[in-house]
Amino acid sequence: MMRYISKTVAILLILMLSTGCWDRKEINDIGLVMASGLDLADNGQIQATLQVAVPAPTLLATGGSSKTGKFFLISAVGKNGVDLDQRLQQKMSRKLFFSHRSVILIGEELARKGVNDILDMFNRNPRNRLKTYMLVVKGRKAADLLQVDYPYELAPAEALKEMEMLKGEGTIVTLRDFMIASATGGMYPTTGVLEPAAFHRPGKQAADRLFRINGTAIFKSGKLAGFLNNTETHNFLWFKNNKKTDTITADMPNGQGNIGYSITSSNYKINVDSRSDPLKFHIRLKAIGYLFENNTSLDVTDANNLQVIKKAIEDRIKQDMQAFLRKIQTEYKTDIVGFGQQLQRQNPKKWRALEEKWDQYYKAAEISVSVAITISNTGAIGPPLQLKEKEIEK
Repeated sequence: MMRYISKTVAILLILMLSTGCWDRKEINDIGLVMASGLDLADNGQIQATLQVAVPAPTLLATGGSSKTGKFFLISAVGKNGVDLDQRLQQKMSRKLFFSHRSVILIGEELARKGVNDILDMFNRNPRNRLKTYMLVVKGRKAADLLQVDYPYELAPAEALKEMEMLKGEGTIVTLRDFMIASATGGMYPTTGVLEPAAFHRPGKQAADRLFRINGTAIFKSGKLAGFLNNTETHNFLWFKNNKKTDTITADMPNGQGNIGYSITSSNYKINVDSRSDPLKFHIRLKAIGYLFENNTSLDVTDANNLQVIKKAIEDRIKQDMQAFLRKIQTEYKTDIVGFGQQLQRQNPKKWRALEEKWDQYYKAAEISVSVAITISNTGAIGPPLQLKEKEIEK
């Protein structure tokens, strides 16, 4: 019996040691794709550009140096994803590997034509990560910005990933987020916006190329409808997992200067009056934060002065929010906030009756805003230290 058990254990050990990962890919056999750029080609087809990393061991093995390049680009034009994959692979001596891709860039021209057809290429291949970030390149081709050699990171794609993470709850959108928003009733998808920028090196007069994430791209029926600027995007952030951090600059009445307020936490609530015609929505915004700048002559330790400052900040937030809501409701006619979703939650029967023509009902809806903030800290001093005693208002 013991001899039988020993033989069985020996056979199992041999099988375990001889069995490997059948689908394993060695680093020397693959080309790591860090980012993809999709543009509208001159012939109306799709131009795909891949940013492929050059691993450091490869440089050493070939006698190269860091100046040889940390990445290279390959590009092809095709009519769909399968066609593009074949054409791109023909230009590579290694198997293209997409599991490490962190960013997908879409040129503005292609985004305006529509992205529904091209996004399907990212869904079916299991090696495509749905957590890949998605950005629209404003005013340029995606391929142009993939060529920018960002100074801090190994490849521009890594810089974009870090910048998106720094943006936090704001414009950060993955393929998965975009597709869920596209398929959800009463909601429109958005992405972050990438645009060219420049920086100057010491001792050089000419500016080097760079890029920055700035604003939000709004999609409707799979097509780019328009852009939000940075200020409008900051108002949009109230509805994106709540506005965790932000700064507000509020002008005081009668030219008394301005106040800087930093938000540390916030929340919002949308109330719906589904019985009214037109529909009525009321947004309640609440925030907690502290004063980080006082460019007035007011002593903020005085309760009356603090109330004046509080109202000025609330008025500023309310005005900015109303301007943002007016733009998306009347100019773009896109419900990116989720009023339709809120109506669906509170009155499903009413939503089913309005769903087919939601754009019309949304455009006609009355939307109001109220703001309540809490100032948790006014700093270590009351009035600005540079003012004389007689200049301080108490």
